[in-house]
Amino acid sequence: MSVFAPATPFADFIYRHFRSVHALKLGLALLVAVTINAIWAPPHFIWSMVTIVVIMMSLPQVGGAIEKSLQRAIGTCLGSAYGVMLVATVDSYWLIMSLLILAVSLICFISAGRYSYAYLVSGFTIIIVVGDANHDTSEALWRTANILSGCVIAILVSLFIFPIKAKQDWRSQLTHAIDNMAEVLAQHLKAPANHDLDFRAKLEAAMKAVLTQKKLFFSLEWESKTLKKHKVLLSQLANKQVRLITLLELLPLTRWQEEDKDAYLQINAVASELAFYLQQLAEFVAGKAQQLPTLPECLEQELQHRLQLALASATSSTDLDAAATDGEVPQGFALTGYSWLIYQLAIAVEALYEDIAIIEIAYNKQPASQITSGKAD
Repeated sequence: MSVFAPATPFADFIYRHFRSVHALKLGLALLVAVTINAIWAPPHFIWSMVTIVVIMMSLPQVGGAIEKSLQRAIGTCLGSAYGVMLVATVDSYWLIMSLLILAVSLICFISAGRYSYAYLVSGFTIIIVVGDANHDTSEALWRTANILSGCVIAILVSLFIFPIKAKQDWRSQLTHAIDNMAEVLAQHLKAPANHDLDFRAKLEAAMKAVLTQKKLFFSLEWESKTLKKHKVLLSQLANKQVRLITLLELLPLTRWQEEDKDAYLQINAVASELAFYLQQLAEFVAGKAQQLPTLPECLEQELQHRLQLALASATSSTDLDAAATDGEVPQGFALTGYSWLIYQLAIAVEALYEDIAIIEIAYNKQPASQITSGKAD
């Protein structure tokens, strides 16, 4: 099923109440741990509960829980193996502590990137296992086993108990960003000359939605093979949204006099199509439309031609010569700059369509030859 397909009522309910669902899932995971402790009472079982809280507290999505659980499990195993080796083979207190400090310092040096959490877990696991260097290896092994059991519980609860999907959150954030951008563009194009509308709140909300999308990339890879294959495209899609937001930030800075409004209205009439296309795209991403809307062939070239016609009809050579004689900046210069900005917006909108079309086609498993820009033939 496509990531842009309409969400089921159950999935929609979970997403709309994900905070309550997440809290409930964390409580259920801890209940499972408490029940296991009540039945078997393994030593140091508190580490299982600590692991569950650390993994699930900040990551409600399934993909995020899996990613963090695996990193914690790997880091725990590596750190525990090194710690047990020190405790079992070295008798000198100072030598054990020297090797511990050396290992943790080395981990600190190489810790970076996507797997930094595994390095972090490995470092403090070594310290937990070694402790004061006065206990046997059985304690270290029990701690390791309890941490691993906590990872397993966290993964199983995240997967099978009211799963909260990162895909749903990513799509919602993408919809929110595009919808805000479409609204800003539409309001600007309908506004009077020298309007004082403030679009900062909407554009900041759109940028925040883009940043949230980036935080979900790792989780998306664990939840969807299709999105994992297109992880570079996800990053490009986020960057293209940032570019569009930047262009929209320039729009309120454009000003014209009341006597020049006719010229700008001609350009805005052409640009109003872009707001319409953005709104259509937002509806598709939100699952309100079954098919991705199509763009006219060579949208930016068509708009460029129409903008040039609007400029030609709005600006005469006589007006330009008169303005130059009076020492004023020719109005044609401002109109040309404004039309260039609209042209760049058209290119950015078309780029968004292209990336979303590629993702949609990939989910439909169509031949690679059909992965085009998503425009009408």
